[in-house]
Amino acid sequence: MTARRVPEPVAYPFHTMDGLGLAAAYREAQRTAGPIRVQLPYGEPAWLVTRYAEARAVLADHRFSRAMDAVRDAPRTTPVSPIGLVATDPPEHTRLRRPAARAFTARRAERLRPRVREIAEAAAHRLAAQGPPADLVEGFALPVPIAVICELLGVPAADRDRFRGWSDTVLSTSGATREDFGAATGELKAFMAALLAQRRTEPADDLLTALLHARAEDAAPAASAATAVSAASAASADTAASAAVGPSATATATDCPETAETVTDTEAAADSADTVTDTAAADSAADAPDTAGPQQHGTASGTAHSAAHGTGDAPGTSADDELVELCIALLLGGYETTAAQLANFTWVLLTERPEVLPALADSPGSAEAWVEELLRYVPLAASASLPRYATEDVEVGGVRVRAGEPVLVAIGAADRDGLRYPRPDDLDPGRDAGGHLAFGHGIHHCAGAALARVELQEGLRALARVLPGLRPAGAPTWRTAAFLRGPAELPVRW
Repeated sequence: MTARRVPEPVAYPFHTMDGLGLAAAYREAQRTAGPIRVQLPYGEPAWLVTRYAEARAVLADHRFSRAMDAVRDAPRTTPVSPIGLVATDPPEHTRLRRPAARAFTARRAERLRPRVREIAEAAAHRLAAQGPPADLVEGFALPVPIAVICELLGVPAADRDRFRGWSDTVLSTSGATREDFGAATGELKAFMAALLAQRRTEPADDLLTALLHARAEDAAPAASAATAVSAASAASADTAASAAVGPSATATATDCPETAETVTDTEAAADSADTVTDTAAADSAADAPDTAGPQQHGTASGTAHSAAHGTGDAPGTSADDELVELCIALLLGGYETTAAQLANFTWVLLTERPEVLPALADSPGSAEAWVEELLRYVPLAASASLPRYATEDVEVGGVRVRAGEPVLVAIGAADRDGLRYPRPDDLDPGRDAGGHLAFGHGIHHCAGAALARVELQEGLRALARVLPGLRPAGAPTWRTAAFLRGPAELPVRW
């Protein structure tokens, strides 16, 4: 381990918002031994990891805590720190994540593929009917993932515009005040609480009902354990009484059943959903929060009323609030990152590899390889976020990170590390892009990764089939004051 050094922090973020390239400062950082020190607009300085091996190690290392974010002046780009599931550690994280992991599975995402294909093709046909030029963001990249996640959660079509307005405020990095953020979050919570209340009395074939069922199933073992504890207590009292008055029949308590569950990387890869955001698969979103932006995550505990209906909690409980926050995280992360990447991937292909979309029309099976390589290649997040705090001294890249110091992981830079991916700045679908960190890694791996992959694959296929000759019709207007980079408007013609 090298001698302890604490250099002066450099200003961060490095990226500009007017493009999708990897900032040169990341390359300079990758040539520096170990992590570098950075200062974000808010909070204390942090160590920044930019190389793949170190990034993956930090994300999976239990000696780093997300929960410490709540008691520190965490490094961040906004006045408000993310809360909820992305800001917890096991065992709390395991408890909060479990209902989503059970309800929002890769298997469920694959079953949705035919419907996702219908939604994508319908959006592409509407764009074609409108005629060129058209804005690909407004006409395709946004409506497709919004329709998918809203159908999945059971959000009525009439409410989707309201939801988008709230989302834009919550995910803004500088365009919204703390008061705006609080108001939008409050309205989102009230909206989602009303939907959950409706699902308790009117179950449907949607994710909200599945989440309520999953939480009810989790509550059952906990109730059994509580019953066993009560029985044990009663038995102990009986034993004491019998000892005082003489021999008699006494009860013997058994050990309480084990109710804890550990969500492993394998389970996360197969089933999970931290999100939303890390939008975003065995490894997944990234520089951005688990669901892409300030998120609230949660879960719920069952009650007698909900257990009778098999669908979760009674209103008004803190556990109910947790489930509301989890659903908000899924709602936000379920569309924002995918919408940004649909536009980003299309822009990159049209400008860097214009032969690809026409080829996808004839070889739709190649969409999987292209999506994986684009996930690796495009640095989506404007900045690394979600600091991990060392709970003890830890060596990272030969540098000692002291207990209590925060570490940020630059996923976009790590996925362009030449030590992991030869020719990292080449867009090559033939490479083995497996193991990329676009959806994060470890216990905060993005739960929506499987669904995001389905949407991105079917989105590119729909554009290739329905809009042959798709090409830019002018320069894009880039997002500003957002967690995610990408076009706010993308004019196209065909």
